[in-house]
Amino acid sequence: MNTRRFLLEAAALIGAAVLCALVANALAARERMLALVGFYPNAQKVPAQATETTAVTATVVAPPPSTTAVQTTTIVVPTTTTVAPKTTSTAPAPAPVPAPVPVPVSSVPTPKKPDVARFAVHADKPYIEIKYDDVNALHDAGALFLDARRTSVYEQGHIAGARPFSVWESDIDEKVKKLFAERSDEKQQAQPIVVYCSGGDCEDSHMLAQKLWGIQFNNVYVYKDGYPDWVAHHGATHTGATP
Repeated sequence: MNTRRFLLEAAALIGAAVLCALVANALAARERMLALVGFYPNAQKVPAQATETTAVTATVVAPPPSTTAVQTTTIVVPTTTTVAPKTTSTAPAPAPVPAPVPVPVSSVPTPKKPDVARFAVHADKPYIEIKYDDVNALHDAGALFLDARRTSVYEQGHIAGARPFSVWESDIDEKVKKLFAERSDEKQQAQPIVVYCSGGDCEDSHMLAQKLWGIQFNNVYVYKDGYPDWVAHHGATHTGATP
């Protein structure tokens, strides 16, 4: 076999293969295309260093005159930053605010109890009839009040603090004896006691005062006008079975 002819044929085949490969690579998609070894003049260029001036890139899309191609224009607008110079304030420092001086709070005076010294012992009389002003003074002073009406009426309303001492109920003597046991001392028996009933023609309070005087309570007062007068003067009242 002729060697020269063989080489020519081999070279022709190789050349055809190379040509086919180039054509195929050229027609291939971008992601499948092989990068060929060659001369790339931009490969060794180094981009310029960025400066302190900030560039703002804006892309302006101009409408195409007749084709569908989109033309883009890049505009670089330099921006500068202005730094305000530092200033030193020469304003005087604010004067110190003095601490508030505590103001003493005056205590609320405690109301004094009315003077009931005029209500002295009267051993010669079982009772003394008094009006609202004296009754109110004794009530404010904390004197003992006894309600001579029936318990059912007492529970509907009575002078605040008054005890039920109905003279028409079976336990009246027991209540009187218990009160004497509470105030067995002469000084305690000398303290004023106010008894009342429904006023007007009601004599229940007088009957109760007689019972108290009979066991040495010598400072008893009868509220002649009774509970209705107390209510008319807007005195303190209470309802129920307890004082």
